[in-house]
Amino acid sequence: MISAKTSEFKARLAHYLGLARNGREVVVKDRDTPVARLVPYKLDAVPKPLVIAPRDPAAPPLGKIRVRGIDVANVDTLSLLLDDRSRR
Repeated sequence: MISAKTSEFKARLAHYLGLARNGREVVVKDRDTPVARLVPYKLDAVPKPLVIAPRDPAAPPLGKIRVRGIDVANVDTLSLLLDDRSRR
């Protein structure tokens, strides 16, 4: 297994893809913390299909759902939201 920092991985992507093509595994790290793993692709490995539960027919369509506001005494919730967003 080979590890590479994100900046090195980005700069030498073709090199690391070649390693994966030849069967090597590459771990990508951000400040010594592993964040991703590049593994060789196997043609015989069939990905599992994504299973999504069927929608409840009794549920209203998403466009028809009405959400009531939260009533907080003497507080303007819109100003709280805008204040929170301005800090981000």
